[in-house]
Amino acid sequence: MYLTVAILALLASSVHARMPNILILLADDMGYSDLGCYGNTSVRTPNIDSIARDGVKMTQHLTAASVCTPSRSALLTGRYPVRTGMAPKGIMRVNLWPYSTSGLPESEVTIAEITRQAGYRNALIGKWHLGLHRDRLGDHAHHPLNQGFDHFYGLIGTNLVDYGHEFKVVTHARPYWYGELFSIWAVTVTALVCLLKFRYVGPVTFLLAFMFWTLPVYAIYFLFDNMELFTSFLFRNHLLVEQPIRLAGLSQRLVNEGLEFMRNATDNDLPFLLVMSWVHMHVAIKTSIEFHGKSCLGRYGDGLQELDWSVGEMLRGLRDAGVEENTLVYFTSDNGGNLEIGADGGYNGRLKGGKGHGAPDGGIRVPGLMKWPGVLRTGAVTDEPTSQMDIIPIIADAVGVPLPVDRKYDGRGILPLLKEKVAISPHEFLFHYCGDKLHAVRYRPRTGHTTWKYVTHTPSLLPGRTTCRFMCSCNNAVPLATPDVYDMTSDPGETTPIEPESKMYREISAAVESAIREHVTSLDPVESQFRWDRLVPRVTWQPCCNGIFPFNCDCVDKKFENAKS
Repeated sequence: MYLTVAILALLASSVHARMPNILILLADDMGYSDLGCYGNTSVRTPNIDSIARDGVKMTQHLTAASVCTPSRSALLTGRYPVRTGMAPKGIMRVNLWPYSTSGLPESEVTIAEITRQAGYRNALIGKWHLGLHRDRLGDHAHHPLNQGFDHFYGLIGTNLVDYGHEFKVVTHARPYWYGELFSIWAVTVTALVCLLKFRYVGPVTFLLAFMFWTLPVYAIYFLFDNMELFTSFLFRNHLLVEQPIRLAGLSQRLVNEGLEFMRNATDNDLPFLLVMSWVHMHVAIKTSIEFHGKSCLGRYGDGLQELDWSVGEMLRGLRDAGVEENTLVYFTSDNGGNLEIGADGGYNGRLKGGKGHGAPDGGIRVPGLMKWPGVLRTGAVTDEPTSQMDIIPIIADAVGVPLPVDRKYDGRGILPLLKEKVAISPHEFLFHYCGDKLHAVRYRPRTGHTTWKYVTHTPSLLPGRTTCRFMCSCNNAVPLATPDVYDMTSDPGETTPIEPESKMYREISAAVESAIREHVTSLDPVESQFRWDRLVPRVTWQPCCNGIFPFNCDCVDKKFENAKS
């Protein structure tokens, strides 16, 4: 019997040895041209660049959305957000409030739920931004640990400029926000006073109406004026461990948590999926003292160097654990650089637009690097269209777990393309949404070398500018009377559309419009996670680590309380 057990253990060990470890490195709001391997000569990023040197660089790598929440949902599920209920419908395009009921539905199958079936240990370290509660306080239905991950340390929500204590997200978006609120309140109160004076209402009615209007206005003011209080906290698994977040030194803590998970998995001979979801390069950018003021590009450059160091530490961890040769490493960003915040935003090179702009490539074309020793050739480059949604078919194939057949997947098997066994992307069409509205379609014919982009809407920019006030609105996008068609192979900046009277235009339009009709018929009705009743914060659900909300809500993660910041 002991011999049988030993043989079975040896067989299980050999199976695990054949299955690759998976390390996903996800940056936040990184510009397409921020990295050295994508043309940046101002700030060195040798560690991230080493992934391109040792593997494949994808030059036309695309997200499913130009903002965080829907983009991240598509990466984890391999499905367009419009299929999963994660496509925004209004002006609120991300899950801003961690204590709302919006989040990635439990019915969706994530990368982690695929690898778990193959015996992997799974962890997500860093930013989640895909919800927490669903029906009641404490149900954690949208928590990472309910989506296939075994360990979580990081932000349930996101990083915000408010955490930098220089300005607030609401006044950056609407500079006259407080004046607008006061004006609404003042006009209403003046009207009530007049009604009272002329005895159209009595004192009791006046008092009730005054309170009915004043309290909501004050509540909205208090909510948006205290975003750090309402949204800034770290969790370790299901436990709140830090409030508010100490941004300075956070990269080091994420690295330490990731390396500890990696060591625990390898020490137990378990294959692992580790998603390092960095907070950089999202504002507010705060670095540790070691990187403060070290670059020539201010805070953004400092953050970029700290991010590169963080990636280097994770790659060194693979080498130290002796698993580098059996690990698939994938680096990307959730969307493009944020142009609206100036010097603290990323650089998208010659691409048009940026984060939040909808279909322009500056918001959806991102760095895409993958290395897999023994599988992918070193130093390879592909200019073909690829998508972040393609990672789930790659992983499912690598771990030997078939994808569910009860749903439509939008990711494609691009491994033959990355291996240089085929020359043309499996994506004949890629659909570019702004929220739940289709704004453009990418078309890669099955012959030739050109990728085309058929654009039906453009963002509503400020007059004479290439930016919006804060974030472009999908609802206010400008519909084009005649769609523009761009040759993305020779004109990646989308500067010169081809002539609408040309034969090529007519052929491309016919192919794309047919593909749109087929795509639309493939969409099943789904409950939206971006309804207003789901997005609004449940104030009574707010956490407070050392007291009763909102008093004395201040604590430091005891595991790292002596760490330098």
